[in-house]
Amino acid sequence: MSLLLPALLLASVPGTAAPATVPIGHFQTWLPSSRVPMAFTSGGVTVEVAPLPCPSHPEGESACRWDGYNNQARVTVRAGGVTPLSVTTDRQSGYARIAVVRFGRGDPRPGVIVESQSGGSGGNLSVQFLAPSGTGYRALSLGSLQGGLLQGEIADEPRDLSEDGYVDLELRDGAFDSAFGCNACTPRPPRLFAVKHGRVIDESRDPALRPVFAADMARLEPHCLSGESGRNGACAAYVADAARAGRFRSAWTKMLAHYERGGDGRQPDNDPHFVRFPESLRAFLIRTGYILSSPSGEGPGVGRPRRRDADGEAPPQPLP
Repeated sequence: MSLLLPALLLASVPGTAAPATVPIGHFQTWLPSSRVPMAFTSGGVTVEVAPLPCPSHPEGESACRWDGYNNQARVTVRAGGVTPLSVTTDRQSGYARIAVVRFGRGDPRPGVIVESQSGGSGGNLSVQFLAPSGTGYRALSLGSLQGGLLQGEIADEPRDLSEDGYVDLELRDGAFDSAFGCNACTPRPPRLFAVKHGRVIDESRDPALRPVFAADMARLEPHCLSGESGRNGACAAYVADAARAGRFRSAWTKMLAHYERGGDGRQPDNDPHFVRFPESLRAFLIRTGYILSSPSGEGPGVGRPRRRDADGEAPPQPLP
């Protein structure tokens, strides 16, 4: 995962020089180890990032205690004629990514996205959206570094993919992290969000966004349908994508014909353990909201713990 180090070269110290001007929608990265402030302007909005000082006597497992600097920063957004707003990055973040973004076509001015990234192979993150609100800004939070529910990073210049007047912000579903194999063996399906009317909305089930999931299916299908060792992780993400893309039944059938029997048999920690991968995948997709259970709570032929049922009978229904 790139840290976008060139962004640091654009940074200027607030109060000593004019903030650097960068294109709207382009993320700038602040590294705690730099120990220096950063400032930039996009679309008439100025963002200032200032490292927080360490306490006199640091306690616990903190960067202040071990590295001598605070990994948290205060992020302040300013725009002409509005009240500034300051937020702090996550105390567990390894670095922060920040961009000025116009969330909606009708917004009076652009907002700001503040990503707190954990770093590492998993790449958990939390996000703060500073959305225009009246004569100022309102902070909206999404995700948690502890929960691991969101991963990845929002790309530069996010677009309105659904053509509803609001940009669609793509991250990745951290629930799949190491769920059916090693960290690198289990891809993460997309999750899409939008900031609308002062709220963060999960847009992942919007039919207008099905092409996003269909494209991810096309990326994963050769891996799921191959003879690769450890392919069940790719199959899990492939079927999840299919549920969002409106192609669940055909993908489920393909998965049943190609999934890896045996292997290390890794299953999600938070679900009951099953004899076969399809049973485990079904329970996982129900728990994570990709599919619905049958009215009785289990589909015939699929999903009973510790039972060897035949493949291919009555796959669970996708969410609408």
